Amino acid sequence: MFLPQRRLILAAPLIALLAACGGGGSSASAPANVTVVAGENQAFINWTAEAGVEYWLWFKAGTSVSPGGDTTSYRLNVSPPYVLTGLTDATEYAFTLNARKDGGEGGPGSAVKTATTRLAGSSWYTGGTLGSGKTLRSVAYGLTTSGSSTYSYVAVGDGGAIFRTPDTSTGRNYVSSEPLTWTTPTGTVVDSSVDLKGVVYANSIAKYVAVGSNGTAAYSSDINTWTTVASTATGTTQTLNAIATNGATVVAVGDNGALRYSNDGITWNATTVSPAITANLRGVAYSTKGVWVAVGSGGTVLTSTDAVNWTATTQSGDLTAVAAVATTSNSVTTYTFVAVGADGTVLTSNDASTWTSTVLAGNLTAVSAASRLVALGTNGTIYTREITGTTWTAQTSPLAGSTLYGLINAQSIYTAVGAGSASIYAY
Repeated sequence: MFLPQRRLILAAPLIALLAACGGGGSSASAPANVTVVAGENQAFINWTAEAGVEYWLWFKAGTSVSPGGDTTSYRLNVSPPYVLTGLTDATEYAFTLNARKDGGEGGPGSAVKTATTRLAGSSWYTGGTLGSGKTLRSVAYGLTTSGSSTYSYVAVGDGGAIFRTPDTSTGRNYVSSEPLTWTTPTGTVVDSSVDLKGVVYANSIAKYVAVGSNGTAAYSSDINTWTTVASTATGTTQTLNAIATNGATVVAVGDNGALRYSNDGITWNATTVSPAITANLRGVAYSTKGVWVAVGSGGTVLTSTDAVNWTATTQSGDLTAVAAVATTSNSVTTYTFVAVGADGTVLTSNDASTWTSTVLAGNLTAVSAASRLVALGTNGTIYTREITGTTWTAQTSPLAGSTLYGLINAQSIYTAVGAGSASIYAY
């Protein structure tokens, strides 16, 4: 008795919703040119929309689906392109759309499309062009303005280069056939004499913060207008090579042991490192374990729990980037740290203290840790590794001749930028 009763309870709101339709409006033909591309925990759905027509999306696990089915999930009044999130990975789903006018009854469903979700990182695509061939060093993702409901990617690079994506509800407007598009900010930007090396979005202070050559920093609340912070404010003339945030604090690292932190992107403070170092620091990351990690030349690894006081150790390799991720299974959280080097060195750790070394082919320049570990490098090199695994797998690169420097995972999509204004992504 329990299962049939539960099915009736679940179906009741949907029956009431369908009954409310009609009364003055009319049904419409099923939408044409429906396409579905699966990603990680999500699907990208597109179709040809007509003016004055409202579309409903119906979906469920399996190979069949129909509008109004009592075990069917749905989304109301959707517009293309639509990103459906919250799906289960490694699962086949069926999708259909139907349409109505003026609140009328829904028409017939479109031909059913099926797609199977999978982890991002195995299939990579070329993104849109970013200007005149400048080398791009870093990419960030965040709100377009404080309090807004739209998001953008921001990429920075040499010669004061700053690019952004158009405002969308997710900051993305692409699947494999629709590359991410980039534009330039419309307001005041950073002088072309400054090479920007790193950028992040800090949620708590609602700012993008970038750092670069000669100790320069810059910040923006709306992506379009940037305020430059000179070396007299950051307290160093050394090139700042990378930046990370825990949402409220940003930490920048650079040449000759330069290490600074800020709680607003404007005022910067010095730190203490023990023992003192002169290594060129090239990467920094924050873990929800409450640990900051910075890496650099000569195998230098720094850790801190407060962004102020740092402890230095020496590992292997000439390190260029570092990332961190937390994964939870059966109520147990595991923390993973991964650093990569220009000599193919890969270091992994669960506590940022004890590290295991692996050497891959090529020079590695960027790394991200999310559902997978992803490392990028010279000549378009792309490697992936499962979080709980030990084997790195080389992936096919759409930019075999380019070096990639900046990499981020946002909304279950990896996005990278590099030399020659290159951009690639994997969903």
